[in-house]
Amino acid sequence: MPATAPKPSPVPLGPAPVLLRPAPVLLRHVGRTPWSAPDPQVRPCLRRTACLLLIFAASLLADTPREIIDVFGAMAAALTDNNVTEFIGAFDKDMPGYGKLKTDVTALMNQANISSSVEPIKDEGDDVSHKMDLDWTLQIRSLYPDGPIVNRREVIHCELRKQGKHWKIVSLQPMEFFAPAKLDK
Repeated sequence: MPATAPKPSPVPLGPAPVLLRPAPVLLRHVGRTPWSAPDPQVRPCLRRTACLLLIFAASLLADTPREIIDVFGAMAAALTDNNVTEFIGAFDKDMPGYGKLKTDVTALMNQANISSSVEPIKDEGDDVSHKMDLDWTLQIRSLYPDGPIVNRREVIHCELRKQGKHWKIVSLQPMEFFAPAKLDK
């Protein structure tokens, strides 16, 4: 009889291990999914927050008086809030092209929802006048539900003068930046 190797005896391992799993967690989104657009009541708050953050970042420019930064922050907020009076109030009424600028901005605000941000990139001046270059961004969204979106970004050159206690814009180029958008589908 041929010799065979002895079979190893099974070693008892004890009871089968119990795998602990966490209980399933049900995630529930109330109102909207994380990828949907904010509610219309929330959008103005988000816009103002973005504008305030840009104003804060711009205020880090040490040589620019706070009053000038506030002028451009108010203008960006006015565009976002659809407030022609506040936007145009930053300009000297004797500025060349003032009437056309007012007409263009009014038409732009009547045709679209606007998101606006502005950041100073160059500033020269004294206590009476300033010349500034601004990196200005506009997102122009058609009022129609499936309407187009136009994005604009340009360096805007402007000159401000102190008139009494307030800074007023006396020159702005290019004014066409604030012209109505072509929102054809």
